[in-house]
Amino acid sequence: MIVSLISQKGGVGKSTIARLLGVEMARAGWRVLIADLDANQGTATAWKVRRDREELEPDVDVMKLRSVERAVKEAARYDLAILDGPAHAGRSAVTMARASELVLLPASYSLDDLEPQVRVAYELEAAGVAPARIRFALGRVRGSAAAGRGVRDYLRRAALTALDAELRELQTIQDAHMIGRCASETSHPHVNDEAQELAREIAAALLEEQKD
Repeated sequence: MIVSLISQKGGVGKSTIARLLGVEMARAGWRVLIADLDANQGTATAWKVRRDREELEPDVDVMKLRSVERAVKEAARYDLAILDGPAHAGRSAVTMARASELVLLPASYSLDDLEPQVRVAYELEAAGVAPARIRFALGRVRGSAAAGRGVRDYLRRAALTALDAELRELQTIQDAHMIGRCASETSHPHVNDEAQELAREIAAALLEEQKD
């Protein structure tokens, strides 16, 4: 199975979600690959080096790959491949989405993040990707509950779906990344619980698409 994380700009929390999902699915016994397709940043690849240095479990394979086609080929060896796309996915977005059971479009509450991702969603739908396979994943969230409701209303009016769970922008998550951990492995149990809820919701959506 393949999950793609696609964005048209950096800094939306794409790799944060990829690492979280990779760790939690590996913890559940899945053989997991994170395909790091961002040749310039290599965020997941650098994180893997730190994780191995700390000898953390569960183990998650990470490969830095230059093409979606190679990532899809490698995915056949795993229960789940997470395609962590480049900051500006461009034409590769359609290729990634067509190969995936689930497409995640990370965004914050900022309209500067949301508008480009809405355009991506519509472009994927126009390319034949089923709308039910496309979900917005809200991360790096700052703001009130009212702001969150406004964002979700905006997406509903755009005929798009957002996951219920979300990740807040917290220093403790950044600190975890610095030592090879993910958003569910911080020093704060309530933050870990929130992150695990997002991972569970993504897993449920993935399995639902598999049944369909």
